[in-house]
Amino acid sequence: MWRPKTITGALGRRGAAWGRRAARCARLALGRRALTCAAAAVPAAALLAACGSSGSSSSAAGGQPSTGAITVGIPPVTDLGNLFAAQSLGYFKSRGLTVKITYLNGGAALIPAMESGSVAIGESNLVSVLQAQQQHLGIKCFAGGWRSPSAAQLSLVVSPKFAASVTSASGLAGKTVAVNALNNSNQLVTDKYLQAHRVNPASVHFIGLAYPDMPAALSSGRVAAAIIDEPFTTIVTKTQGSKLLAAEPDEAIAPHALYACFVASSSWLSAHRQLAAKFVAAIDQANSYASAHPAYVPSILPKYTSVSASMAGHVTLPDFTTQITAADVQPWSKAAAEFKMTNSAIAPSSIIALVPPAGGS
Repeated sequence: MWRPKTITGALGRRGAAWGRRAARCARLALGRRALTCAAAAVPAAALLAACGSSGSSSSAAGGQPSTGAITVGIPPVTDLGNLFAAQSLGYFKSRGLTVKITYLNGGAALIPAMESGSVAIGESNLVSVLQAQQQHLGIKCFAGGWRSPSAAQLSLVVSPKFAASVTSASGLAGKTVAVNALNNSNQLVTDKYLQAHRVNPASVHFIGLAYPDMPAALSSGRVAAAIIDEPFTTIVTKTQGSKLLAAEPDEAIAPHALYACFVASSSWLSAHRQLAAKFVAAIDQANSYASAHPAYVPSILPKYTSVSASMAGHVTLPDFTTQITAADVQPWSKAAAEFKMTNSAIAPSSIIALVPPAGGS
């Protein structure tokens, strides 16, 4: 059975405390105070890890490491099924990579953690990367992450306490909506969704809650609705009576939107390009395997997340990809500027430093 106070099985007994600290980091967004907070959200072992490469790494002729350890920061959701598959199937290991996975509350906590050096690579929503570019932090998308599927995954759901009164977007006016981080991607998705349905986004009150805290808030009626991600989308709709208001609200940004990318700092990519290329190759191989064997990723979710084996088969996975173009970023850049999440529209190409897959099998 799913345990609401545990972010993931991999986090162990301290998961709830890290989840609460990660939520505070999200509320502080990208400010300097978030740097310290995000570091606290990372498990202690990760803080001690050699995030870029380990002492046992070996270097190629050009002086760059060709093998080594990488700490990867990700949110506690099932959207990283391809990462879990690459780890489980040994695709990283076969390329000489030792990948350590640590859990954070999305891009708003990831970017400061990368600044602090506690993680080397992460998966982030595009809005966080655009905000980092505005602050000249040197964080780049080096590969795509995932696109939204047509089924319910990253979805707008309504609390069972408000199911009778909130049956359309207009019903959200004057209500409280939970997002995993304020002034970030999911709030932007909600703003654009409301705008598309002729509802003033300013009429909605947003609060920041980590994904694992959303089921309780929805069940109790503390919030009327939430933008929630898998496995929590399935949990609240299948077991707690929450209703889907929009299965794919980010369609208001773009059809089949690219929501996330794998990121690293420009300096890390410059010094570890071979490791990055091998990482992308392993993810590509995992994507192909997951496509050919659709039951595999759900079968390993209980190992890497808190979703139960019985629930894992009902979880909707995103459309995995490593591709990213300026056209994928453009609608997010435009929307972020429109809703003042960036000072102006950031040039989409400025956040992309594509690393082609290479090395190993």
